[in-house]
Amino acid sequence: MNTDSRWWIVPVVAVVSLLMLPVGVSLAQDVEPTEPAEHVSLNMKVGMVDLDVIAEQYRELAARQDELRTWAQTRARFIDQLRNYLFLSEQNFAEVAELLQTPRDKWTDAQVTREEELRKVSEQKEKRFMDLQANTGRTPAEGDEFNSLSDTYEARHADITARATAIEQEYFDKRMQTQASLVSSVREIITKVAEDDKYDLVVDSSMIFYCSDQITDLTALVLESLNSPPEQ
Repeated sequence: MNTDSRWWIVPVVAVVSLLMLPVGVSLAQDVEPTEPAEHVSLNMKVGMVDLDVIAEQYRELAARQDELRTWAQTRARFIDQLRNYLFLSEQNFAEVAELLQTPRDKWTDAQVTREEELRKVSEQKEKRFMDLQANTGRTPAEGDEFNSLSDTYEARHADITARATAIEQEYFDKRMQTQASLVSSVREIITKVAEDDKYDLVVDSSMIFYCSDQITDLTALVLESLNSPPEQ
């Protein structure tokens, strides 16, 4: 299956695997059996769910994943665009960074002109830097100019790295918030299905090596509830 659809489901496994143990289980150790242990039955009603199928077919999960993917792609393009301005001053770099966070089709004519100016400044300084770098016989003045351009490049590179790190953390936070919300929804639905039909135990099918046909697969019921529109 698509690994992107599995990341949120892991915390649910521990919950559904021991969802509701009957009182009789805890008392079984205190009651002396009246027949050999191998013939004792707890008469538990057990169900199972396929969390892989739920992850693939849960519509809200797919929608949230698309939202996160779109957000991440937009931020990645932003970081890539910043690399066109590595030789700007700190003030000009901050100005263009703020501008780039607005969709280009919403720019005013003045903003379009300003972006072109800043891009040309950076390109000219980059060309000058490359020329000086190739010149092994730089004069003292040219050496100072080269060092200044090099410092600007390093500073802007550090700025971009810091922004990329902040975006990565924001993505992680958004993903964790989404995970918590979806896990809560799945847990609530599995619990409700189990309680309504009086199941004692619900487990993830991926944790089962063998089960008889007496174990009921609740996956379809859980998905139906998860994908049903909310009641008005």
